[in-house]
Parts: sequence; C-alpha cells; structure tokens
Amino acid sequence: MSIPFFLKKYWIPLLFFGAGLFFQLVVLPSSYPPTHYEVLKLGRNASVEEVTKAYEQLSQNWLSKSGRPTVAEFIKIRYAFELLSNPLLKKYYDQFGLDEQQDVLVSIKEQYRNEEDYTKVKLPLLNTPSSDSAIDAFNILTRKELMSGTDKEKPLLVQVYSNWSPRCAQFSDSWKRLASLLDGVADTGMIEVSEFAAYDADKKFAKQLYHSGLPALVAYPPSCRSSDCSMRYQGELSVDAVVDWTSTYVLGLPRILYYSKETLMSKFFANVAYNKVKILFFSSTGERAAPYLRQLALKYSDYAAFANILWTEEDSQFWWNSLKVESAPAFVILKGGAVDPVVYHGLPSRSEVIKLIEEHRRQELPQLRSDTATQLGCDAKGHSRSGFDTLVWYCVIVAGRPSSELTKMRELVRSTREKLTGYSGSDQIENPDLVSDVAITPAAIAFKDNRLTFAWLDGEVQKKLCLFYLNPEDAEGACGPRYGDYELPRVFIVRFQRRTKEEEENLKKRTKQSAMQSLLQEGGNSASQLVAKYNGTQEADEVVKWISQIIKDGDTQTIPFFDQKAPDFEPEESNRAWASGTRTVRSAGSGLIQKMKSVISLVSDFARGPWVGPALFLCACITYGWISLKSTTPSSQPTNNGQGNTRRENDKKAKKTGSTKAKSGSTDKPVSITDEEPKDAVNLLSSGSDSE
Repeated sequence: MSIPFFLKKYWIPLLFFGAGLFFQLVVLPSSYPPTHYEVLKLGRNASVEEVTKAYEQLSQNWLSKSGRPTVAEFIKIRYAFELLSNPLLKKYYDQFGLDEQQDVLVSIKEQYRNEEDYTKVKLPLLNTPSSDSAIDAFNILTRKELMSGTDKEKPLLVQVYSNWSPRCAQFSDSWKRLASLLDGVADTGMIEVSEFAAYDADKKFAKQLYHSGLPALVAYPPSCRSSDCSMRYQGELSVDAVVDWTSTYVLGLPRILYYSKETLMSKFFANVAYNKVKILFFSSTGERAAPYLRQLALKYSDYAAFANILWTEEDSQFWWNSLKVESAPAFVILKGGAVDPVVYHGLPSRSEVIKLIEEHRRQELPQLRSDTATQLGCDAKGHSRSGFDTLVWYCVIVAGRPSSELTKMRELVRSTREKLTGYSGSDQIENPDLVSDVAITPAAIAFKDNRLTFAWLDGEVQKKLCLFYLNPEDAEGACGPRYGDYELPRVFIVRFQRRTKEEEENLKKRTKQSAMQSLLQEGGNSASQLVAKYNGTQEADEVVKWISQIIKDGDTQTIPFFDQKAPDFEPEESNRAWASGTRTVRSAGSGLIQKMKSVISLVSDFARGPWVGPALFLCACITYGWISLKSTTPSSQPTNNGQGNTRRENDKKAKKTGSTKAKSGSTDKPVSITDEEPKDAVNLLSSGSDSE
C-alpha cells in the first residue's frame, strides 16, 4: 500500500503536532495531577476562610443519602481541607508545591480500603505541627553563609529541611551519622527551605529540587557555591547510599569492593601486584567503606590494595583457619610471602589506621620501579636523595622473582638497613659516634647523609634492567620469566656518579659542535653506574661490612665515567583492582552514570514545563508553512538550463546506442555526413593546381 501523498509530504509537521497533542493530553496531566484546591472546587491560592467555607458546603451535601461520598472521596477531601486550613502547611504548599504528608494519605486509603461508611474514618487525618515546632538541626546555614562558603576548598553537602516536615524529623539521626562519617572529608550544613529559596532568586532550581519532597540533599563540589555546578541527590535517603554517592561522584574517590571467600583469590589477589600490601576490612553489616578509608585507598594506592569482606557465621571457620579472624569488624594486613597476617579486631579510627599503615610501611623494603626510582635516588638521571650537589651516592638492590626466597632476601636487606639506623624503624642514625665498629662507619655515615638507599627489584617484570645490572650467569634464577623451581635472588650495590659542572659544560660544547654526539647524548644518563655483586653469607653484619667497604673505595678512588644508557623501567599494574570503572570519576558529575542521571533528571524537569506543548505546536506550524511555501514557489532555473539538460541526456543516449552498435560489427557503423558528396558539390582548385 502506497503512502498517501499528504502524509508523505507533511510527515514532519504532523509528527510535531502529534507529539504536542500527546504532551498536552497525557504527559502534562500526569505531571500536574489535580491540586488540593481543585478537590475542594476552589481556585489556586484561595484563603483559609474560603477553604473552610468550601469544606462546610461539601459536608452539608453529605447529610442526604444521595450525596454521601465514598470513603476514598471523603479521605481525599478531608486531607485537602486539613492541609490547606493549616497556615504553615498551606504556605509551603503554595510556594513550593510541597506535600510532605502524601505517604500518610496513601496509608490511610489503604487502611480504609474495605470500609463503606466514611463516618468510620478516624479524624483528624494529619497531626499538623505548629509554627513553633522545630527539628533537632545543627550546623544551620543562612543564605549569605551558603553563598560565601566557609571553606570552598572542601565540598559541601547541604540538607534543605523544614521544621514541620515529619520526614526531616525522621531523617535527623541519619543526618548526624552522615555528618560524622564525612567529617574531615567534606563539610555539611542544613538550610531552611525558605532561606534556600531566597538563595536561588529565580527559584527554578528550587522547584526542581522539591519534586521528591523534603529533606532534599544538594552537594557543592570544591570551589563551587552556585546552582550551576551543584549536584542533586535523587536516590534513597539511607546513610550508606548518600555516603557512597558523595564519595564517588562528588569527591571522586575509588570504591573498595566486596569479595567473598570464593572471589577473594581469583578477583582480588590475582589482580593486585605482588609487591603491594593487602588490607582486608571485615564487615558484618555490608555497608560501603567510609570516606576516609576510600581516601586512604587513593593515598596509598602505590603501596597497598584494599578490599571489603562480608562476615557471615557460615564462613567464620574459614576466615579463622586462613587469616585468624575471629569476628567482625576487623581488618587484616597481608604482606605476602612467608610473613604471617597481622589482625586487628574492632573498628579503628582514621588516625589509628594511618598510624598502623605508616608503621608497616616504614618496616617494608621499598620496591624499585618507575614511579619510585626518582624518590629513592636509584636511577641514572642524576637524582639523589641528598641533593644535586652530591656527586656520588649508592643504592643497594635485591633482585629476584616473587617467591619465598625473595621474601627471605628482602628481610635480610631490611635487617641490614635497621642496623645502620641505630634503632629499628628510623630513617636516620641518631648519633654516628655510637657506631664503634670502624668497618661499618662509612655505610652508617652515608645512610645518615641520604647517600645510601635500600630497595628491591622485581626481576620478572623488570627483566631488561635486571639483566643490565647482572651478568647472564649471575642473573639465572633472579631475572626473567620463571622456567622452573630454581630461585636465587641476588644482592648488589650500584654506585652512581654525577658529572661535575666542568664536565657538563665541556659536554655541552662538544654536543654543540657535533650533531652525532648531540643525538647520542639526548636521553642518556646524567650519572655513571658501577655495579658490585654480593657473594657472602646471608648475615646482616656481613652485608653491612661489605657495603661499607664498597662505599669507602668508591668515595676515595677515581673511577672513570661510564655513558652506557640504562634501560627504561617496564610499567607495572596498569589495571588497578579497586578502580573498576569508578576511579575514572575525577571531577564532580564527570562519570557516565552521573551524566545519564543528570540527563534523565533534565528531561523530567523539562517534561513538567507547560510550555513544551505549545512549543511543539509552533514547530508544527512553522514546518507546515515552510513545506507549503517551498512547494508553491515556481522554479527559478532558466530555460536554457533545461534545454542543456535535455541535450546532455540525448547525447548520453546516443553514445550508449553507438557503443552498442559498435560491438555488433564494423558494417553497422553509421555513415558520417562527410563520407557522402552532395549532388551539387564543386571541387574548387587553387590557381596553383596541376590538374587540367
């Protein structure tokens, strides 16, 4: 069946007209249900006296049997009367469309659903508050305080409340817990609904905010105190949900995911680098991690990986046998290898968690990798912990593949470092004079002056760098991928020597004169490297003496400068287990989920606008007029263009016919007008012709 010409021609204006009609008849009535004034057959913003009079007139009709209302009708009328006869409730209903007792209306209708006599309904329906009632509010903000912002560097979460709202009163305890959980991470405050409406002059944002009633939550990211950059919370009013929304979308903090005993090994340990400390939090409630824990997960992301575990009685025996966890809440610190887990029962504070992590971090031997090489001073780019004036410094490295043997060797090097500190856990020796053994004095002084660093290198991941420092015969069992059970970590020391200022100036002059030397120098080392391997016994005292002898010789002897470039570090752990798509949310509202919610909210807000239907009708009229005008306007193209087009079409047909005939044979070739002589033709010869 062919499409009618009219529909085919005017389908665009018809589409606009149909959309406008659908909006006016379906969408708009559902967005704006009958008001309580309409229930009482009154105009908008009628006075309290008019409301009372209208209710009395309706109640008089109920005296007769024919005018008796149903229970549902009576509840609807009585609810409208009680709401609009209270000046406080009426004020906020008129100004903001707030009807905080809708849940009461629904519950009463359900309670008397099977009742047939409206006189059995217990009155009053609403426990209306007085104007003097107030909820337990704290950190109350005024309009000026909200505009100025006490600390714009921190995000701000604001609760828009009303003294008469029962939902706000019920939410009071949850708000206090929210404020305590966000303490130190974000500021919180409360603002009365009338103050907030005055803050936003045009009230456009405020009207959009109250669709779901009060309390309403609004978040202001750092350096933001206006409605243009604010974010509305539209989810469930639970502590866990609000804290997760604030931490994820406002603060941009990573989520700490939950794992079970079946998924902990396959999805957490398998995706976390071997060198990282694993910190497990056990919870019996299943609530998401507190914001300060998520901040710590971000701060210590290069050192530790965090995971949540839901504690259940069914799995209690498993966690006791594997990690020695008796109950929840608790958290476990796993260092890997042969080191036993460290278990702490109870719910620690922020300061306690930081203190424990820092203590374990100081005891750990740092890993040498791309993002720690400069900080440790173990690279060849001329960086030293003691400053740029230092010409010679040292780095003791234990290289090997992750295994129990590497763990033991790392513990040996860590014990060596502790012997040079003078006491356990310190980064510097208190008094070098207390070191009586002359054999270890050079190492102790170099460690105190930050010219000596200790680290470990993953020989499996950093294969190129490991082979650069060790010979092939020494690298077996320490560098490269694992081919068997043979593991032999190696300890070596690298002596770094920076060029002097005179050498740097001479090198710059040579590179300016020679383009080849300039290319060779580009990306090269700023410091020379000399490697010495340890072949002694696995005793900390022997290692200290060996290091001291190397430093003594390296500081007193003249060693030539080596220009051989060290290989670059291999990137490690490109995917972090705790990221899981949420870590990409680095600024407020930049996440995909948040953008989708914002779009849905924006469409919902626009759908409530009464101007949408007329706008669609206007688009229908404009498109109809444009199509009609275009179809009635005569063609402005000149006639010769039409003749030219016809001539070109004829030429194409002639060429096509000629090419077809040419394929049939040479006898079918058409005769040219120059092949046939006209009858009256005369051959005119020139005067110089030889013909008679």
